[in-house]
Amino acid sequence: MTGDLTTVQDLFQSRLLAGDETVRAHLTAGGPHLGVYDHAYLARLREVMGEDFPALHTLLGDEEFDDAVTGYLADHPSTERSVRWLGRSFAGWLRTTSPWSDLPMAGDMAAFEWGLGLAFDAPDADVLTGEVLAATPPEAWPLLIFDFHPAVNTFVLTHDVADFQQAVTREDDPDAAPEAISPGPETWAAWRDGDSLRVQFRPLSGDEAVGLSLARDGKTFQEICEALARSSGPVAADQGDAALRAAGMLQGWIQAGWIVGVSAEGMSWA
Repeated sequence: MTGDLTTVQDLFQSRLLAGDETVRAHLTAGGPHLGVYDHAYLARLREVMGEDFPALHTLLGDEEFDDAVTGYLADHPSTERSVRWLGRSFAGWLRTTSPWSDLPMAGDMAAFEWGLGLAFDAPDADVLTGEVLAATPPEAWPLLIFDFHPAVNTFVLTHDVADFQQAVTREDDPDAAPEAISPGPETWAAWRDGDSLRVQFRPLSGDEAVGLSLARDGKTFQEICEALARSSGPVAADQGDAALRAAGMLQGWIQAGWIVGVSAEGMSWA
């Protein structure tokens, strides 16, 4: 071997990730056994993807899953020190890449499993209690903004993949392939229960999906109410009704442990 160790290591990595063969000039006889590392590296990445997406693996079968993973890794090689994030773009890639884009349940399954994974290993945080909101002065409510637990995440599905995924998790044979959601796409939420530490998930109604998205984007309680009133259409565009709906959603989010903080710009209270 020639050259300092750091240079050779960098060139070796460049070969694994980008196919750069420059490292061979620094190895005895050109490194005739480098192919062993190619196989081991890609095999490990495929193994990681299989661990992160077991239900998708079951849905597609061994050969098609391997084809999908191989194609994905070619377009999205590992760029992080941790392989934890290797599959973060897999759902989007499946949804936009032929032939997988013709099988929308595949992208949905990947999105669902990735969302569950995010909920499972997200950092922990102390959740807000109902008493905090009870002590909030009335004049602060329109300005309230909410901080959400890191485990809370959402994803849009066109197929109800939950039963299939849960069967795979139980090591049971799924009864049937996932069915399309009627009348159309549905937003789901996943989070980690603070007491049991088990990952939970459920679909959101249309107005809750709107409200949650706005709340997670840092919109105020008043802005959320206004958006809910608009989404109801001109006949039902009543701020009072929207405020009641928003308050009901907020209560549910607090009970589920989704919210970790609340504040109002320019205001403070004990």
